[in-house]
Amino acid sequence: MKKTAVLSVLTALALTSAACGGGSGNSGTGNTGAGEQPADKGSGNKKVIRDAMSTAREAYRERTAYGFEGALRDLGRAYVHECLQAFMRKVDQGVERALELGNGVFPTYFYYEVTKHEVLTDEQGLPKRNEKGQQLVRALEFRRVDLPYFLEGPTRAMKILPTRDEKRQLYEGLKQTGIYDAKLKMYKVNASLAGQPNEIGRARAFTPGWLENESVFLHMAYKYLLELLKAGLYEPFFEEMQRAMVPFFDPQVYGRSILENSSFIASSANPDESLHGTGFVARLSGSTAEFLSMWNWMMWGPAPFQWEKGELLLRFRPALPSFLFDSANHIRATFLGSCQVTYYNPERAPTYGEKAALIKEMSVHFRKGGAELIQGDTLPSAIAKAVRNHEVNRIDVKLVQSV
Repeated sequence: MKKTAVLSVLTALALTSAACGGGSGNSGTGNTGAGEQPADKGSGNKKVIRDAMSTAREAYRERTAYGFEGALRDLGRAYVHECLQAFMRKVDQGVERALELGNGVFPTYFYYEVTKHEVLTDEQGLPKRNEKGQQLVRALEFRRVDLPYFLEGPTRAMKILPTRDEKRQLYEGLKQTGIYDAKLKMYKVNASLAGQPNEIGRARAFTPGWLENESVFLHMAYKYLLELLKAGLYEPFFEEMQRAMVPFFDPQVYGRSILENSSFIASSANPDESLHGTGFVARLSGSTAEFLSMWNWMMWGPAPFQWEKGELLLRFRPALPSFLFDSANHIRATFLGSCQVTYYNPERAPTYGEKAALIKEMSVHFRKGGAELIQGDTLPSAIAKAVRNHEVNRIDVKLVQSV
């Protein structure tokens, strides 16, 4: 495709404000769980943009259906910058539009139904047909159909929202939707799919509250909890953690050892009440990976090793609630598989918030003998390298509550 053609498409991308759910000229009043939104009659410009984008996309797919020519071309920095800026404007507009359509909660899926079309004809005025004999038409207007909420959309949105307040609003809004299981106090993979057509996919085939239809899909639920933690929403995270993470479950209800994860948990949407809260299909996969990510973030912070002014430093930033410290007011974990780290917290204060317990000093014990006391929360370069090289077998960290 020539550069001029690419630029015309980029211009269309930058102009349109209907990136998610409105690119075909539709308007809606928000996601109600499963609603149909009528076409917007005053959307001529959007239709032109949609047609330009669709034409460019189809032409590209046709040209690259059997591979690429392999030719290389140098692109100037200004041109690439213009392209990326246009892409970002398009994405940002879509994010804003999606939040509007979802009434403050990001939707995950839509589908569209053609409400008006024209038949394509050849030079003789006869209907055009494809190689299968099917009649060719041009869609003129659509009706957007909003599918019920799925947990994946809000979870991914947590990654891109710019402020903690916006993420908290999303968290609070999500609890008011059908995704939240008020009985179990957990998050289902989707809200009710009752009344949805089978064409939306296999989830519709399962009994509600089972497998991919309204169950607590542990991998997805853990992904959401991880995003709460990364967002710095510590109080909501630790509140949800005690109800939605397997180690805190009642084994009699869970139906298996709380030391193992499950593929899914039957939610209260399941017609068999005896199954509510029971885990099915033991797994050591995605949910375990998300659990380890949460554990690492809680114990060490997002990036314990830092590179500052040409030096490697080690700085722990634990996010730990008071209830995780034992009766002796300490908690212990293993860093990098071989270094035992113990946090001593005499005041038993959480390590986050206005009056957090912060690191005052660290006692570093070396495998070959000897120890060094470091004041403050940062281990200098020589010790950071020793820890990384498994030359340190123990670090005792003293926490003191800030005033």
